[in-house]
Formats: sequence, structure tokens, C-alpha cells
Amino acid sequence: MGLGVAAAFIEGGLLLVLHLERPASNVPEFLAYYLLASIAYIAASWIAIRGSDRLSTPRSVRWIWVAALLFRVTVFPLHPSLSEDTARYRWQGIVQHAGGDPYLALPEDPQWENLRDATWPRVAAKDKPSAYGPVVEQLNLWTYRCVRLWESDPWTQVWLFKLPFALAELGVGAALMWLLAAAGRPPAWALIYLWSPLAVTEFWIEGHNDALGVALAVAALALSLRGRPTWALVVLTVATLCKFWPVVLFPFLALDRSRGRWQAHWKGLLAGGAVGLAICSLYWHGIAEVLAVLEGFTMGWRNNDSLFAVLLWLVGGDMASAATAGKWILIACVAWLWWRRLPPCLGELGAVTAVLLLSANCFPWYLSWMLPLLAVHPVRPFLLWTALAPLAYHVVPGYEATGVWEYDSSLVFLEYAPVLAWLGALGILSSRRLLRGLA
Repeated sequence: MGLGVAAAFIEGGLLLVLHLERPASNVPEFLAYYLLASIAYIAASWIAIRGSDRLSTPRSVRWIWVAALLFRVTVFPLHPSLSEDTARYRWQGIVQHAGGDPYLALPEDPQWENLRDATWPRVAAKDKPSAYGPVVEQLNLWTYRCVRLWESDPWTQVWLFKLPFALAELGVGAALMWLLAAAGRPPAWALIYLWSPLAVTEFWIEGHNDALGVALAVAALALSLRGRPTWALVVLTVATLCKFWPVVLFPFLALDRSRGRWQAHWKGLLAGGAVGLAICSLYWHGIAEVLAVLEGFTMGWRNNDSLFAVLLWLVGGDMASAATAGKWILIACVAWLWWRRLPPCLGELGAVTAVLLLSANCFPWYLSWMLPLLAVHPVRPFLLWTALAPLAYHVVPGYEATGVWEYDSSLVFLEYAPVLAWLGALGILSSRRLLRGLA
């Protein structure tokens, strides 16, 4: 009954979002409806965790999936408006179809002027080449070649670009079920991912391509727990060639430490390297430019950061120094988490979270990187973060009106302060328990 009420509130919030037609034009209302759905979602997550024994029957799991599919189908008709990413995906497909290299071609180059159409104002970062991996770029190319055969209207084509990544998001759910079984967790905990308004919004309204990398990363973790390290590393390599963030998971899958001895899964590393080289060969002449774009993303741009703001303050506002410090702190965090030999997926969750907290850029959809792992280890402050992250969309009305992307520091504080304070309190309590144990 409790889950039924929560599902009704989540669906009601999503129906209200659907009624807005264009969330970017009604951001305050969108945020209110999103928060309404998130309150119901957190309650549902609590019920699923507390009542997992009774909810882990095949019938209950099917019901959780049916509700999750209903949530997604409800908002899928909406056109992406809070982000310009889908228009950029389509542009990358158009450029490749015209014979261009996405890692060399700049949208603003006169060479590609004849490709511009009604969606041109929505193409983001016109002065930069692609920062996406070659796997995503191939998907952009073939998605465009398909949608151009079905639909000639450019705006409808942009909307259709949501489809492959929405389907990939269903793959996240399927891979998560496999991971939960391998980790010994109740299948009902999949609700923590499947009913998340964040996943529904970012993949079924906005169509972000992160779904593909997340699905592959979760599958790699499941393969690793099932004793198939070679396949796990190959799949993780492909995930990293979608977006770069899964690279922090390699130490957990590639290195084992047992009885004081290290063991590297060389077969998997070599196989993954071979697959990676084969994929990168599709863009051999231009893919090196991705590193330059990523460097600019970490050292030149700043969007909705959290702990990075502290680093920036400590180094006197020097972005390059703050980014360098963040990189080394991240490496130290990953090494420490790996060395601790934590329960399955907990170290991986910590590593991904460290990336998000230390990055100069943390858009709301980036939290989808850690969201499936919260179904394995439901860390409550992070569940709260998924509810508060869309507050970052407060910049959209000003951006559409003036072209200036500028955050309100008070709203950024409202997003991060409760999460970091809760994490700090949990850290203090854990330290006190450890000291009592030593005493």
C-alpha cells in the first residue's frame, strides 16, 4: 500500500511536468513538481529497503518494473528543453554523415555552414569539437542516418535522438538486476534506481547519452562479481569510450589483493586494450583532440561545483592549480578506497562520488553515474542529492534570455550544504565508533 501511494505521487508529479509542455519555460513549476515526486521517491526507497523481504517476490519486482516503465512513458513525449545536448548529438551525426571528423570539426566553422538548420541555435559549444567518446559518436552517426529516413523535420529528429539513450537506460535497469543478484542484495532494491525522478528526467525527457556508459559500467561490475574479470574489463573499456568517467573503476576490476599479494588481470587488460584501439581507430586522426577538450573542461570551465569551490578558494582562484589539486586528491581517494577492500561496489561508489564532488563541472545528469550503485549501498545523503541536484536548472531562464550561464550561489548552497553536512555528520559518527573500538 505504501509503495502504491508513493508511485501515485511520483506519477502525479510527472503528469504535472508533462502538462508544462516545455519545462525550460516554467522552471520554478518544474522544480516544484520534481521535488514533489522526489519526496515520494525517497519514501518509496525507504519502504523498499525496510520491506525488502516481502517485496522481493517475482510478482513484486514485476510491479516495480511496471510502475518504472509507466513513469518513463509518461514524460517521453516531452521535447528536450532543459539541456541542449540532444541538438548537439544530432549535429555530430550530421557532420559525420557529411564526411567530417567530430573531433576536428567545429560547429561554427564556415566549412559546415550549409548544414545549419532551424536547430542551429540549440547546438551547444559551437567553438569546440566533440568531447564524447568514439562509441557515442558512432551511435550519433547511425542514429542520424536512421532518423533522417523516418522524419524530415529537424526538431522531430532532435526528439528522436532521445530514443537510443532511453533504450540504453532500460539496459541500466537490467544490468542492475544482475548486479544486485551478484552482490547478494534484494531485487526490490532496484526500485532505488528505477523509480528515481532523476533517471526519468535526464534520460526520458532530456535524452542524455550518459545512459549508455552507465549501463556498460554496471554490467562490467556485475561481470566482475560473477568471476569473469576478462569480460568485465572489456566491457568497462567500451564504457570508458562512451564517456571518460568509468576510468576510475579500473583499479577495482583490474587489481586484486589477496593474502598480501597483488594480482593483475592482465588478460582482461590486454583484451580491453585491443578492443579500445580497434574502436579508436575509427577516428584515428582526430581522437587525440578529445584530451585537449577534456583538459579545457576540467581546467577552464566551472559549472555547479561543490568541493572544487573549496579547492579554488584555497589556491586563490587559480583554475589550473585547483584542477591539478583535485586530480591528485581524486587519485589518492581511489587508491585509498581500493586499499580498504570494502564490500562489493562500495569502493566503486566512493570513487564515482569523489569524481562528482571534486569536479569543476557537475550537471544534474552526472549523478546518474552513481545512482545505480545507490541501489547496492543506499547512502542516504546521496539519495537526498539526487532530489536537490535539479536546483541547478535555475540558470536556464536567464541563459535562454541573455545567453549568460550564471548560477545563483544561494541556490547552489541549498543544493550542496544539506548533502555535505549530512556526510560530515556521518563521518564524525563513524570516527567516534572507530575510536571507541580502539579504546
